[in-house]
Amino acid sequence: MTSSPMPAPTAAEPVVDASHAPKDAGLQPGSLISGAPVVAPGETMIAIDNISKWYGDFQVLTNCTTKVAKGEVVVVCGPSGSGKSTLIKCVNALEPFQKGQITVAGTKVADKATNLPKLRSRVGMVFQHFELFPHLSITENLTIAQRKVLGRSGEDAKKRGLDLLARVGLGAHANKFPGQLSGGQQQRVAIARALAMNPVVMLFDEPTSALDPEMVGEVLDVMVELAKEGMTMMVVTHEMGFARKVADRVIFMDRGEIVEDAKKEEFFGSPRSERAQTFLSKILQH
Repeated sequence: MTSSPMPAPTAAEPVVDASHAPKDAGLQPGSLISGAPVVAPGETMIAIDNISKWYGDFQVLTNCTTKVAKGEVVVVCGPSGSGKSTLIKCVNALEPFQKGQITVAGTKVADKATNLPKLRSRVGMVFQHFELFPHLSITENLTIAQRKVLGRSGEDAKKRGLDLLARVGLGAHANKFPGQLSGGQQQRVAIARALAMNPVVMLFDEPTSALDPEMVGEVLDVMVELAKEGMTMMVVTHEMGFARKVADRVIFMDRGEIVEDAKKEEFFGSPRSERAQTFLSKILQH
């Protein structure tokens, strides 16, 4: 379907004086998840089978294999350049791969017959740098994909978007522009935008790494609540406190390979590989 061209971005609105800003209400009671599950709890939601990927002659992923069950929270960690973000982007075909297969809720990602826009509408993605449209209001950011991809009416899209915005504590900021919000607030809007599409899976690519330390907690609170509600999640992060609290499993990657794939208790208590032991000793020493 051909869509009308997007208006050119304009400069972000200036940051408002915090003393006159509407209140940030924080995470509110109620459900973040809407829509019936497409598979039964415990069944495989994401299957990554022998995935390899190259950039020219450089191999960035080597024979990566794992599964994520419905309702499971899997944290992917490892040193910079280990292939974590590349792997998670392969799940919804933001990155193509040259070998292997990935299946999401029964749909083969690399199949030429797969409708990728439809698949991506059910696989929520939250990026490191928010990726909000700076020239659109928060309400418009929340509704544009619902209208253009899902075909929802403007009224239905707005209701769903504003309900989620209120749920993440930002209902009073609906008419602002992204540049008027803090980094943590923008990331919470990004999560609400992804949830507005009623995804069956949520992927997080280092969602807190670009935030000031004091803003990390407000984003992690939303992610913890999502996990409690049973959302299937793959999370690339260095937030080991989050992993210990929420993860069911931890995948450790190094040099494009999955080195460990273990229950969190096993990974943090007795990692099998020397590389994982070294990584944890450095990241947990403080």
